[in-house]
Amino acid sequence: MAWVQILDKDHLSVKLDDKDDSALIEVNDGGISPNYVTIRLNEHEVDELIEALQRIKQSMQ
Repeated sequence: MAWVQILDKDHLSVKLDDKDDSALIEVNDGGISPNYVTIRLNEHEVDELIEALQRIKQSMQ
């Protein structure tokens, strides 16, 4: 498994697992001992997430 870092922010990171062709989204709460949630998405799920985020962005404008 080789992870390619795509985005790295304070509480959010997005990586590509180029062996499994999946995206890894990791969110942490930023506490002293942070709790992490990692979501693994396949290509179809990435498309659905992008569509949902675009709808949210349009609603925010």
